[in-house]
Amino acid sequence: MNEFDRTLIETTKTHRERLASAFIHGRLTERHKVNTNLGRLLGSVILAAVVGVACLGTGFVLGLLERQQHEQAINSFMAAMKANPIKPGNGYVEDEKTGLLFNPETGIYIDPRTGFRVDPETMLATDPQGRTIDIRLGWYYDPETRTYTDPASGLTIDPETLTVVKKDKKER
Repeated sequence: MNEFDRTLIETTKTHRERLASAFIHGRLTERHKVNTNLGRLLGSVILAAVVGVACLGTGFVLGLLERQQHEQAINSFMAAMKANPIKPGNGYVEDEKTGLLFNPETGIYIDPRTGFRVDPETMLATDPQGRTIDIRLGWYYDPETRTYTDPASGLTIDPETLTVVKKDKKER
């Protein structure tokens, strides 16, 4: 074969391959756009999946930490309810009826852990800042809402349902 025939055969072969590709996959310009857009679409889907998983993981961890904080406050509340370390001394005698320390000379009941005067009927004392304290627990008591607040964590608990009460931001 001479060189002209070989060139003609290779050109025809290449032309047929290009026509077959165009028939199967579309025009060359369309194929290029489809591949570029497909890559962008695939990249966007992968990025959205990664962001979604990150948000889900963050929400899970924050929820877990909040749940642990609530459980810790409730456990602290229950432990404070069970502990009552009142002991007589310093001229005060233990009142068997209330378990408080009583000064027979002045008629005053006090809580030996805080030194605050206590109302023996309600077992509530008032600290120097004006907050009401249930001396049996050492927690702040709100007579209006009938809830207890942990002085350490600041969480408020409803003693009837043993759940953490969410306060409005205005109240804080």
